Amino acid sequence: MKRTLSVLLLLLLAAALFGQVAKPDAAKEYRATNYTLAVNICLSEIKEGKATANTYVILLRSLNKQKRYRDAITYGNQGQKRFKDMGISEAMGVAYYYLGNYDRALSIFRSYVEALPEGPLIDDVYYFMGEIFIQQGEFNKADIALTTAVHYYAKSALWWARLGYAREQAESYEPALAAYNQALKINKNHAEAKNGRDRVAAKLNS
Repeated sequence: MKRTLSVLLLLLLAAALFGQVAKPDAAKEYRATNYTLAVNICLSEIKEGKATANTYVILLRSLNKQKRYRDAITYGNQGQKRFKDMGISEAMGVAYYYLGNYDRALSIFRSYVEALPEGPLIDDVYYFMGEIFIQQGEFNKADIALTTAVHYYAKSALWWARLGYAREQAESYEPALAAYNQALKINKNHAEAKNGRDRVAAKLNS
């Protein structure tokens, strides 16, 4: 009997420990690119009244990865009624960007910079600002924004290539060539950087 009780206690303890380990983690699933699962976990937390600001941040980022931008804005508005969190705002800015509402996105990103000039998402914010300025034909502003983005995060070949493009369009050819070359140092096969480097080199050699 004592042995049976001991075994039962061990089984109950193991079950309790397993339950703790197996607790759904939306952030973990997001990092693992399991976006659908991350969304479902976040929605369950909201339904159960257990949502935090981070619940909404992960939910919006996951929805953006799924290109469900309108859903991201809907839940973002819901989240902002409960939490004043710039992570929620930034994710909504990304959604507005991909929906083509550049003015709204830019307003959100500028608010982020004012509120958190050294915030954890500042590199992404400046990258998207740079892309918006390119779309608007404001190439000098795009240069400034993208230069700031690569200052905070220098490992993105795409960001360096887009910086090169902004400088090229502003007819700053030598700085453009430097940016394209930096992109190719990170990824020697980056097509946009290759094409841009060749265009700028031809102009400098003409």
